[in-house]
Amino acid sequence: MDSWMLYDLGIQTLPEDTYYALTHSPAGPKFTETATSQQQYATRPGVPTKPMLLARDKTTPAESGKTLFPAGSDASSSAEELELRRIRNATSKLHPDKKFRRGPHWPKSCLRKTKSKKPCPPSDYKIGHYRTCAVVGNGGILLGSHCGADIDAKGYVIRIDVPAVTGFEKDVGQRTDMTVLNMDTPKRLEISSGLKNRSMDRYESRLRKINGTVLLAHRKSHPYLKKASQRYHVSFVLLTSASTFKSATRINPIASKIARKRYRKNHPSTGMATVLIATTFCDRLFLYGFFPFDQDEKQRPHPYHYYPDDGVRQKPIAKDKKHHMDAEYKFYKGLNQSSRGVLKLHIGECGNL
Repeated sequence: MDSWMLYDLGIQTLPEDTYYALTHSPAGPKFTETATSQQQYATRPGVPTKPMLLARDKTTPAESGKTLFPAGSDASSSAEELELRRIRNATSKLHPDKKFRRGPHWPKSCLRKTKSKKPCPPSDYKIGHYRTCAVVGNGGILLGSHCGADIDAKGYVIRIDVPAVTGFEKDVGQRTDMTVLNMDTPKRLEISSGLKNRSMDRYESRLRKINGTVLLAHRKSHPYLKKASQRYHVSFVLLTSASTFKSATRINPIASKIARKRYRKNHPSTGMATVLIATTFCDRLFLYGFFPFDQDEKQRPHPYHYYPDDGVRQKPIAKDKKHHMDAEYKFYKGLNQSSRGVLKLHIGECGNL
């Protein structure tokens, strides 16, 4: 059985039922307990010591896992609740909180800088439960979409493979709560962090933008991510799985149950796995940037990704032929039509969702 492991890369642990303010100082990240239990704080660039209140719609620990759509909410439809339960029954094994191992499994790769050489203790961070989540793909369709405000308004924002955000805020938003990584990205981070010509490094500013947030990756990525974290002087809550979380043997049966028809494709993408993982802790998913085609319905051309090449890849950014992006897009489109509002796929300019 696969299991998630959690590492704390320089970030302090959080008791489960307490809310904290995260601030940064010359000594590093610091958490202080807040007086208001249902407020959530985070840092923002340009505010080095003062916490900044962010609007969230996360449920409290007492609510998590209970009433999915409270009476009087805009999602109180029993049909929608049943559809969400059906989807979660299929994806439940992918929930990160259920797959954590609490002990340090690599004592040599996570050591405190002390004479005792004791391994870093595991964090007790938990994802929790959110009513709305934005899963932001990297498709070029986002350029000119003006979806930034819509994305930032969601309760939890998930991105893929440390994309560029600065300079694209109007279209892709600013916030990031979780980043899901494929196997290649951590290696590129390590290479980029070691470039002698620092002006060529595209990842330093990107990682600082998401400092203190959650990274989800394969266990083999841990050494690369720890090294990059040390070089860039950033800290993350790192969740890792003992085996790949996007294997066809794992994803295809889940997708088949959700779609109510056989889904059998080799090499599911990281985006596909991210969407399925998000269903385990989000009541409503809003997908942005999941459009694999070179042209939209109006025959307007779009680049594969909305941001330029990072300069580290051996080949320029292009459509990965091993993934079945067309089939995955049809899967999302089918859920957009049949999931009764649980999943909404947005294509084009925002304001029409």
